[in-house]
Amino acid sequence: MPGPVRRVSTSEAVANRLLERIRSGEFGPGDPFPSERDLQGQLGVGRLSLREGLARLSALGIIRVDHGKGARVRRKVDVEAVAQVLLPLFPHRQAKVLHDLLRARSVLDGELAAQAALVRTDEDIGSLRDLLEHPGEALSDDRALAELDFAFHREVARIGDNAYLAVVHDALATPIREYLLCYVRVHGNRQEVIERHRPILDAIVARDQAGARLAAVNHLEACKTSVDRFLMGS
Repeated sequence: MPGPVRRVSTSEAVANRLLERIRSGEFGPGDPFPSERDLQGQLGVGRLSLREGLARLSALGIIRVDHGKGARVRRKVDVEAVAQVLLPLFPHRQAKVLHDLLRARSVLDGELAAQAALVRTDEDIGSLRDLLEHPGEALSDDRALAELDFAFHREVARIGDNAYLAVVHDALATPIREYLLCYVRVHGNRQEVIERHRPILDAIVARDQAGARLAAVNHLEACKTSVDRFLMGS
């Protein structure tokens, strides 16, 4: 039996109504909303309720409100807003959460690598090779090595150019970076950490989608042992 109808505040109703108009395509990426006065008339609400409704959408990263310029739909997804929604999944040193992160990365990185193999350019290959062949201070500094590792996967995501997968990948940047720092500290062999990315690069160079997907998944599977070693040392 359905429960009671949930009452919503006027500001929430405003936010929901504007969301409906965005979903319908009335307002697209980068489009400005009408002026506050016009929106008040269209929605039949007061100034305070309207501003509170706009603030809700702004906090969700759906619109941008600039003083003196009004509100407009964001052109791109606010990755920081997505990351904040995922924040409860970021607790440290919990085995299941860390393994869930690796499984999620396997799905994301596998598909992004496969797409990168399909659409990559010679310039893209050059940028990936440069990361692996010119590691610089990553050979002597844990944090720099973790950043290089992350930069390689982020570059693959950029090349793969899937708007949804890339946003999720970026939103997970904080826990990925935290894990990678632990990973490079327990692994020990810096050069091997770098070379473990080579099969992914080789498959992307060969335009081998299935091979790139498998190489990315195998790469993440190999990392699971390091997660266990990290947890055992906690």
